[in-house]
Amino acid sequence: MSSSIVLEKAFQKHLQISGLTFRSQEVRPGFIFFALKGVNADGNLFIDQAIARGAVMVVSSFPPKKPYEVFYYQSEAIDRDMADAAYEFYGQPSDSLNMIGITGTKGKTSIAYLLESILASSGRKVGVLGTINYRVNGKVISAAPNTTPASLVLFGLLSQIRQQGCRDVVMEVSSHALELQRVRHIWYDTAVFTNLQRDHLDFHHTFENYFQAKQKLFENLADKQNPKPNRIAVINVDDPYGRRLLEQLKGKVKTVTFAIEREADFKADSIEESLEGTSFMVNGTAMRIRLLGRHNVYNALGALAAAWVNGVEEKDIIKGLAGLPGVPGRMERIDVGQNFYVFVDFAYTDESLQRAFDAVLPFRKGRIFVVFGCGGERDRTKRPLMGHTACSQADSVFLTNDNPRGENPQQIFDDILKGMDGFSNYQIIPDRDRAIAAALSQAREGDIVIIAGKGHEEYQLVGTEKRVFSDKKAVLSFFRREK
Repeated sequence: MSSSIVLEKAFQKHLQISGLTFRSQEVRPGFIFFALKGVNADGNLFIDQAIARGAVMVVSSFPPKKPYEVFYYQSEAIDRDMADAAYEFYGQPSDSLNMIGITGTKGKTSIAYLLESILASSGRKVGVLGTINYRVNGKVISAAPNTTPASLVLFGLLSQIRQQGCRDVVMEVSSHALELQRVRHIWYDTAVFTNLQRDHLDFHHTFENYFQAKQKLFENLADKQNPKPNRIAVINVDDPYGRRLLEQLKGKVKTVTFAIEREADFKADSIEESLEGTSFMVNGTAMRIRLLGRHNVYNALGALAAAWVNGVEEKDIIKGLAGLPGVPGRMERIDVGQNFYVFVDFAYTDESLQRAFDAVLPFRKGRIFVVFGCGGERDRTKRPLMGHTACSQADSVFLTNDNPRGENPQQIFDDILKGMDGFSNYQIIPDRDRAIAAALSQAREGDIVIIAGKGHEEYQLVGTEKRVFSDKKAVLSFFRREK
């Protein structure tokens, strides 16, 4: 009998289960519907619709509001029960896969792309679950609504990845996923820690809570119940929280370290940067990536260390690092023959915005322009910090909307402007497309334009509306109009 209490109840009722979902519009005959109460929607309001579409069982945290013609189960811990059911229903897919988890504030996506490139260079089939999309053997199988999907989606994807013949799975693991039990029942073989910086305090409330959430991935490695035979933590020891994590894992799990400043198992030196890419040495071996900035050396170190502990040969590591042309929306250069540089970057904190500047400042020949905004209904404390960073580092700043969501855009601007006090090198252009066009129209030969905040995203959240919008497409559209 299943260890999932939900599936046990279904078995006892002789129900024939054909699927699981928490989206009422996805329900088909024979489905179990999990009525989740989320931040923006309450599945309990759609129980009747789910039943009408063929649900044979409803699971909710709340007692039924009325008698239903299908079996209704009130769960004491719906996130846990949903994960248990998904794990069993999809045949425990993670148990037979080599699971590599990447966590930290910054660098998860770039490390995932780099590691995917390395594994592919060594001839291995790989599935990737990350912020931008979900991929199997290099082909996109789905967009990514979340960095780490909900357990029902996650185990379905892992089952699909296993069916495609993959052995390795590279996963970005968010702090939200770790807190909300989305990765329950996944035992990791390798876990990578990148860094810890200010972010998501609207959810975690304190920095310590944020760290504790990240730490759960490494507790998974150290857990005696973890059946994986070769569990290894890969840790950036230049980050103080990485060093704290390393200390806490002593005697519990094998660790491999990487760094630029400190002694480590994999240490980079002789770093040479340009606007075309970055070269460096690692333990006497020359490496090159086509990504910009010192922070991407850290990302390359994390990827190569994870590849090494998973048995990839050095020649394939070198080939895989050099072979990745770029990461969507991560200092992604847009070049259509113009005589100035344009980069689209996902920077949405002051630290990540500063890293974008650091990547280009040493090579400036002209002016630096930046287009940015801040997301609505998110951590307000970072807004003035971003404003100050932008104005202190760029020659001209174009302040615009990011994803205002349901918050008044003027309130967002007011928060940002607190950090711009004393500066005059900015203008406010709320329409993001016009702000991008304004920056590009003023750029001349040798100038650098950074469009920050949204990166790979192809939408803009305004109120309750999800509008089609892409920074990259806005840039390309501008250049088409100018021809």
